[in-house]
Amino acid sequence: MIKQEAWVMIRALWNQGLSKTEISRRLNIDRKTVAKYIKCKKLHSYKRIQQMSKLDPYKEYIDNRLENYNLTSEKLYEELQKQGYNGKYGIVNLYVRGKKKDLKVLAVLRFETLPGEQSQVDWGLCGEIYDVEKRRWIKLNCFTMILGYSRARFVRFYEKQDIVSFLDGHNKAFEYYGGHTKEILYDNLKSVVIKRRLKAKDSEFNKYFMDFAGYYGFKPILARPYKPNTKGKIENSVKYVKQNFVAGEEFKSLNEINERAMEWNNKVNNKRHSTTKDKPFNRIKKESLIPIENDKLYDLRMTYYRKVQIDCHFSFRGNFYSVPYKYAGKEITIRENKYDKDTITVRYRGTKIAEHSLSGESVKGKYITIPEHLEGLKELRYGNSTHRNKSKKVKETDILQLIKSNNNSDEAVETRDLKIYEGANL
Repeated sequence: MIKQEAWVMIRALWNQGLSKTEISRRLNIDRKTVAKYIKCKKLHSYKRIQQMSKLDPYKEYIDNRLENYNLTSEKLYEELQKQGYNGKYGIVNLYVRGKKKDLKVLAVLRFETLPGEQSQVDWGLCGEIYDVEKRRWIKLNCFTMILGYSRARFVRFYEKQDIVSFLDGHNKAFEYYGGHTKEILYDNLKSVVIKRRLKAKDSEFNKYFMDFAGYYGFKPILARPYKPNTKGKIENSVKYVKQNFVAGEEFKSLNEINERAMEWNNKVNNKRHSTTKDKPFNRIKKESLIPIENDKLYDLRMTYYRKVQIDCHFSFRGNFYSVPYKYAGKEITIRENKYDKDTITVRYRGTKIAEHSLSGESVKGKYITIPEHLEGLKELRYGNSTHRNKSKKVKETDILQLIKSNNNSDEAVETRDLKIYEGANL
C-alpha cells in the first residue's frame, strides 16, 4: 500500500505522458506498483487499529521543522528530548525518514511549472579551446536557459562568466524565445546575489542585475539550499549540453561554436521531449511569454566618466582622445557604439561632442587628435588688455607640437611640460 502523495504523483506523471518505466525510475517505486495505481481513480484506504505513540504529540513540530530545514533525525531527537520526549531514537528516525520521502515526492510535483510562469538559468564550464581568431586559449563558459513548461532550451558560449556576459546571455535568450517568463530561478551566482542569506529576502543582490530585472519586469528567484529538485531542469540541461553538443566535437573559435550552438538550439527544440512527449517549439506557443517592450533589449554598453584635461584630451584605455577645446576641465561621458565596439561616442550633459575610433595599437600613451577640436585656440589671449603680448599667445601649433612630442616620448603623462597652458582661459 503506497501513500496518497505517491499515488497522486503517479497519476500526475502518467497524465503528463511519462511511461511506466520512467515514473518507476523517478519515484523509485516498482514498475508493477506503478502500473497498478495508474488504473486506480480512487485510493482505497485500510482501517487499522490506531495505537498511541509517545511521538504523537511531537509529530506536528517535526513536520514544521522539516518543511523549512533539512535536519537529521539525530538533531530532531535532541530537540525533542529538551521538550520532554522520553521515547527511543529509533521511533524518531523511522518517522523522519518517512516524512522526508513524502516531502521529496511533493517537491517534484510542486515544481512542475505552469506555462509562462518560470524559467531557469545557470552557467556550465565546458573546457578550453584554442581560438584561432584570438590566437590564444580561451575557456568555454556555457550560458544556459530553459523554459519550465515547454522545456525550450537556449545555450550560448562566453569566454568569461562576468556580469556583462551573463546579461547578454539573457538578452539573446529573450530575443530567441520572443519574450520571458514571470520568474527566473537562479542558483547562488555572484552575478545575481552578492551575499546569500538563509531567507532570500535578506540576501544582498547584485545592483546591476537588479536594474536589468527591473527593466524587463521579471522576478528573480533564488533556489533553496539543499533542495536540488527546485533547479533540476537547468542542471540536467547543462549536463545535456556537455554530453550532446560539446563532447566529441572540435571548435576553432568562439564565433564558430556560437554559430553551431544556435543550430543545435533549433534542433533540440524541434525534437520530441522525453518528459512532455511533445516538441518544445510546439509547447512554447502556450507559454504566453511577456514580450519585450518596443523590441528594445537592455543596453549593456557601459558608461564611463572622465574629466577633460587642460590640453583638451581625456584618457581612455591607455590613450588620449581630443574634444573641442571649450570642454577642457569638464566631466564627460563615454560609451561604446552599439554596433561597433571599436568606436566611442563622447557626450557632455547628453549632447554629443565627439566620436573616435579606438586606437588598435599595442603601444599605449598615444594622442588621437581631431584638428577641428583645436580651432579657435589661436585667438585666445591673456585677459582683456588692449596691449596684448603676442609672446604669451596660446597657439594652436604649440599644442599640436606638444601632442606630437608626447607621442614620441616615453615620459609619463603626469610629468609632461604644461607651462605653455599657464593662464589660458579654457
